Amino acid sequence: MRLSKLLCALALTAPALAMADDSGLYVGGGVTRLEIDERSFDDHDNSYKLYAGYRFNNYLSLEGAVVDFGDMSDGKKHFDGESLQANVHLGVPIGQRIRLYGIAGVHAWHADDDAAGKSDDVDALYGFGGEMDVIGGLGVRLEQEYLDIGDIDLDQTTLSAYWRF
Repeated sequence: MRLSKLLCALALTAPALAMADDSGLYVGGGVTRLEIDERSFDDHDNSYKLYAGYRFNNYLSLEGAVVDFGDMSDGKKHFDGESLQANVHLGVPIGQRIRLYGIAGVHAWHADDDAAGKSDDVDALYGFGGEMDVIGGLGVRLEQEYLDIGDIDLDQTTLSAYWRF
């Protein structure tokens, strides 16, 4: 009788244990649309973002990323560069496979330009996103981030795929 009660209790807790194991390393990459919409400078370009992180659970992840800013020019001013990012994702799961999250962090950037007013610095970034686990460790993600870069604000929209280990 004791064994059947133990087996019943294990069977009832198995789904919760399976859901709880969403922690681990992940890597990803995708296509990024970058846009600057300032009074003195207005342009956009497509580029890439590569990232890696650790998900502690469905609510908290730490992530690092490398983003190429592409090459933008409006005829008067020019902007290109790259960013090394460190951020926190605070999320909430929606069902078994979807997660919405907010992003807050910093990025060290370097620019070869005359639009940002500086050539490198460390500034804030913030945003929001959503991701969906597709199959196994493979998932897709859509993010909108806002980056301070010297005198300009950069909007970064990324569509990417990731693999969780």
